Amino acid sequence: MEVRNRSVRRHHMYRLKAKRQQYHNADGDSDKVSAGICYVTPCLCSCWMCGNSRDVFGMGIKEIRDRAKYTD
Repeated sequence: MEVRNRSVRRHHMYRLKAKRQQYHNADGDSDKVSAGICYVTPCLCSCWMCGNSRDVFGMGIKEIRDRAKYTD
């Protein structure tokens, strides 16, 4: 099993920040603050296209079917 130490976490932090500096830059402006925010939360909006579909549309068909099985 691989040891996950501080250097590995830093490596992934730098890697993801570099990758996500290209996100959400329609105006061509990418600074370190927005890259840090995008590193922590890559999906900045929670609309019906980007967010969790269960929050918008409710339970899925399988969940409804499974819960109906155990109700009277």
